[in-house]
Amino acid sequence: MSNLTFNVCKRENNENKVNLRRVGLTPGIIYGEFLKNPIPIKIDSSDLKRLLKTNNKGSIIPICLGKKKLNCVVKDLQKNYRNEIIHVDFQYTKPNERIKMKIPIKFSGQENLESKRLVLETHITSIELQGDVEKIPESIDIDVSNMNFDNRILLQDISIPKDISVLSDPKALVAIITN
Repeated sequence: MSNLTFNVCKRENNENKVNLRRVGLTPGIIYGEFLKNPIPIKIDSSDLKRLLKTNNKGSIIPICLGKKKLNCVVKDLQKNYRNEIIHVDFQYTKPNERIKMKIPIKFSGQENLESKRLVLETHITSIELQGDVEKIPESIDIDVSNMNFDNRILLQDISIPKDISVLSDPKALVAIITN
């Protein structure tokens, strides 16, 4: 969980999203099973960039909306053709709530492969998991430093925390070592 709390403001439905972006704000929404209604929000674009730089998509992020503090995860980002964020979706989470999340896969040890003139060819960069929000990892880390030519990593080979379900095909190819 992030130590920083990010401030957001409630957004009126009739506020022009293009005008918000012109003044440096990004429109968004907070939704969740335990909220009566989704909450339209606006967040400072530079704060949002900092939030995304310091947190993974699976991170629990404290969001301050007025006097309420909500623990949320980034569920979706919408970008324009210039790769600028134009909308963000947060999912409000309660402690021990079961949620589905796409978690990024991070590979380490690639420099060892390069010294052996080998290349890591990735096929899947994230895994869809389901479980208690506190138990889902922020990322899946895979060490490939001791792998050799033609070694394969399947989803079923990846160590996933107990009580977490993998929703993707367990036989799916994550990566292969090539030359």
